[in-house]
Amino acid sequence: MSGPYEVVYCDFPWPYSAFGTAKLSYDQMSEEQIATFDWSPYLAKRCAVFAWVTGPKLDLSFRCFEEWRKRHGLHYQGIAYTWIKTTKDGVPIKASGPRPRLVKPLDEWVVVLSTHPKERVFPLLTESQVQHVTAPASDAELEWLSLLDANSDIVFSPKERTHSRKPPIFRDNIVELLGDRPRVELFAREAWPGWDRWGNESPE
Repeated sequence: MSGPYEVVYCDFPWPYSAFGTAKLSYDQMSEEQIATFDWSPYLAKRCAVFAWVTGPKLDLSFRCFEEWRKRHGLHYQGIAYTWIKTTKDGVPIKASGPRPRLVKPLDEWVVVLSTHPKERVFPLLTESQVQHVTAPASDAELEWLSLLDANSDIVFSPKERTHSRKPPIFRDNIVELLGDRPRVELFAREAWPGWDRWGNESPE
């Protein structure tokens, strides 16, 4: 692995406390560890960071984003992608994993941060992802299945067998959006063509 990179894709092991019988199969980081994560080896002068966040940890996520802004000049730009977990038949699943104390969203999000908050950090190769609009099938209902369109920023995809593992399509969407730029996946669990990788579960 050799940085810096213009595109970073990451899935931090956010801290969860197991509730009930649920158990997590990976090492977690504390809020302080994530907030003080050293981005300097990875960030090029112009860089976009795509980071996974979950509903139960949104408050923690934004506290970390503020620290990243102060320490490394990374600015929150919004939600890039939404993953709605489904069965193999495409039906949204019920909550799984650690049991909720009150509520538990069925979706997860990829947020994007950049080093240049007042301009496009890079030209967009496609605007279909960021301007996707789904038209109602009728006056009475929304044809939500059309969100399966490859150009959508909302992805309906079966839940991965390994807890916290994400569908590969999101890597492809990032490359489609920003092009074949130097890129790395942090906290990677598998090798992927065109991506450098780092993490204690990353294959050699």
